[in-house]
Amino acid sequence: MEQSGQAQRLRRPVRALAPLTALALALLPAPDAAAADQRQENKVLVRRYLTEVLAAGKLDKLDEIVAKTFVDRTPGASALHGPAAARQAQQKLRDLFLKVEYDPQALIAEGDQVAARYVVLATPKPERGGPPPPPLLLNGVALFRVSAGRIQEVFVLNDQIGLLRQLGYTLVPPGGASPPPSAAAPHPPASPPPGAAGPPPPASPPPPTTPGHGRR
Repeated sequence: MEQSGQAQRLRRPVRALAPLTALALALLPAPDAAAADQRQENKVLVRRYLTEVLAAGKLDKLDEIVAKTFVDRTPGASALHGPAAARQAQQKLRDLFLKVEYDPQALIAEGDQVAARYVVLATPKPERGGPPPPPLLLNGVALFRVSAGRIQEVFVLNDQIGLLRQLGYTLVPPGGASPPPSAAAPHPPASPPPGAAGPPPPASPPPPTTPGHGRR
């Protein structure tokens, strides 16, 4: 009888804790909900990067969004790491263009990756005394990796052919004749705008596209 009474006394605290345990478990987010919330936060971060930092030119905010170990995986991108990589490329871009606008068209998140489709409108600086040239339109896609609330990596793919056509260059098929001189823009901008992540622009404009030198 004494052992039975002790067992009953031990069961009472356990029964009392059961409702509290159930309540605590109910308050925990489901794994799928937590993952969905994280994906949404990653998309918000990338949108901020494109609109609040790049489009608005607030490069001082790069330290809030880009990780110190940030790496741009785009071919030909700067070897710099961290916010300095994006800051350097964006500064070069603003030295060439009067106005730069980034407009995100779609954001898709999966795991720690965010894919962004965007449009860039870049207005070249006018020649001395001349009217402002029309803006150039660049379509692009960038794949970001986000971790710990910062952008860790990016890979950018832009429509370079469309950009060359706007600059007045003509695509020539293999074996075709060279484009007439009038087909090339007389005064193209010093460099096409880089991608959303800010890979550094080339030092000089791309040459007219000729067989064996087409940019893809």
